[in-house]
Amino acid sequence: MKSIIQKVPIPTAGVALGLVALGILLQPLSEVFHIVAGSLSFVMVLLLVAKIVLFPRMIREDLTNPIFAAVSAALFMTCMQLATYLAPVAFDAAFAIWVFSVLGHFALMGWFTYTFTMNFRLEQVFPTHFIAYVGIIVASLTSPVFGMELVGTAIFWFGFICYLALLVIVGLRYAKHEVPEAAKPLFCIYAAPMSLSLAGYLAVTPEPNAYLVGAMAVLAQAFLALVLSQLPKILRIKFYPSYAAMTFPFVIAASALLKAVTYFEGLGFSGPAFAAIHVLISIETIFASVMVLYVVGHYVRFFFRRVEGKPTELVLTSAEVARFAEEIGD
Repeated sequence: MKSIIQKVPIPTAGVALGLVALGILLQPLSEVFHIVAGSLSFVMVLLLVAKIVLFPRMIREDLTNPIFAAVSAALFMTCMQLATYLAPVAFDAAFAIWVFSVLGHFALMGWFTYTFTMNFRLEQVFPTHFIAYVGIIVASLTSPVFGMELVGTAIFWFGFICYLALLVIVGLRYAKHEVPEAAKPLFCIYAAPMSLSLAGYLAVTPEPNAYLVGAMAVLAQAFLALVLSQLPKILRIKFYPSYAAMTFPFVIAASALLKAVTYFEGLGFSGPAFAAIHVLISIETIFASVMVLYVVGHYVRFFFRRVEGKPTELVLTSAEVARFAEEIGD
């Protein structure tokens, strides 16, 4: 069993995040899928926690990679959402998990800032930075379950300001430097931060600004369209664990659009345009479900190949990151 746990890659946290988010999105349609998706996500979290406990040296080595270090924040994001699964039956335990996950995410953010941001190198910036800094808005999204809206509001504005700053920095990185093949699927993360911000804002704001909600919804869909325009090229790339980036961003895009439409309908808006948007939401939900299951299938195959000792690819080792940076500097 230890040899199996040893082979679990950190990006598995991204797949767990996509699964739990999809389970929440589809809960009104299928309680069975909600439970199954949450259970699978929980198993992935357990495997990652077991690796942290049993193989701390491997984790420390992985965290010298800025991509792995940022992606590891998805573990805390997943636990925040899993806590909402547990809350109806064990509120105190769920709240403890939620608080620990929020504090853990902030601690990781501080360490990430000290380790990588204070030693800034533009070529080592990737969309995974959104996970490290903007992903904390999952705390805002889940805070109402625990009556922590005030905390969630403060966290939302912190995460949203980080997003606005990172949007410029990550965009500049893509404009100036080539992206290695193993990191190209990470571009899909672009579809997540604005949608997550929209969902978080609506979750914690008693009287949302309709103009702000509308603008965020339009921008969120624009970023989704940008990612979809590049997706055919990305899907032609062989499998890397960075495929995990093709899960949560699509789920949160559909979820945020649904929340925005529900908000506007609550204000009395209706008509053919909103009927068309509901069709779009259904399409995005189906697409997100397909992509999550597609990536999960690839991960299962990848994992068993690693257990069997067959050659696999990993998303950028630390040596590869350093070598790529040297090539850029030449």
